[in-house]
Amino acid sequence: MEEAIALPTASIHGADIYYEVQGEGYPLILIMGLGANIDWWGTGFIKQLARHHKVVALDNRGAGRTRTPDGPFRIEDMAADVAGLMDELSIERADVYGMSMGGMIAQEFALTYAERIHRLILGCTSCGSHQQVMPTPLAATLLMAAPATLEEAMEHQAKLLFPDEFVDKNRPLLVESYKVLIRHPMSRENFVRQFGAIQAWQGSFDRLHAISCPTLILHGTEDILLPVGNAEILHDHIPGSHLIRYEGCGHAFTVQMATRVLADIEEFLLS
Repeated sequence: MEEAIALPTASIHGADIYYEVQGEGYPLILIMGLGANIDWWGTGFIKQLARHHKVVALDNRGAGRTRTPDGPFRIEDMAADVAGLMDELSIERADVYGMSMGGMIAQEFALTYAERIHRLILGCTSCGSHQQVMPTPLAATLLMAAPATLEEAMEHQAKLLFPDEFVDKNRPLLVESYKVLIRHPMSRENFVRQFGAIQAWQGSFDRLHAISCPTLILHGTEDILLPVGNAEILHDHIPGSHLIRYEGCGHAFTVQMATRVLADIEEFLLS
């Protein structure tokens, strides 16, 4: 009988949070979005960041290899998970990069644990609540659909994350990538719990002025899930923040313009 391989987990507030650490240097925490896990960053993307940073990535509650108790999720709890993981790894202060829902968690972390964040990166995210720019009708439909087949699920994901032209030109690549993304699938129940956390979050709009750390905001101009107007709201209300728009890119701009995104992140973190 093969010996079971122990996964790196940290017991935090009733959850067993799965995480991975790569590289050396100043810590950089990566927080993924709704329905996603560590695999969604892409091994190449993390590897590049790990050249100059100690990269810590985690699966949020309900995602990937993290195990969580019954009951609703809250954005505030997931921000507390990040702080708890930092305690587990003896990290006093870190840079934090959150994508989509992960950006909401990152905002909450920056506001609640201000002394523990050095620099903040917000990718394709929003301030939440009724002040945010809502998804397009197509995106809202695709987001809440329950595809009957894997092929249909892949098509829905592609349309949510990328402009149609990019999907048409890169279909074989996206098919192979999707096989990686579903290695640790999320249950429908946990997807609903995560979506419920977003809906229940009171948002950050009235508190954005209190984010005092250097902040970089990244967003694709063709994002239909969280339109680029959300980035402009964040930029207008976070003091001293810097906004970079990626022309022609959708929600998954890190895939469409990986080289440029990595360069922009490094310039910000190492400046």
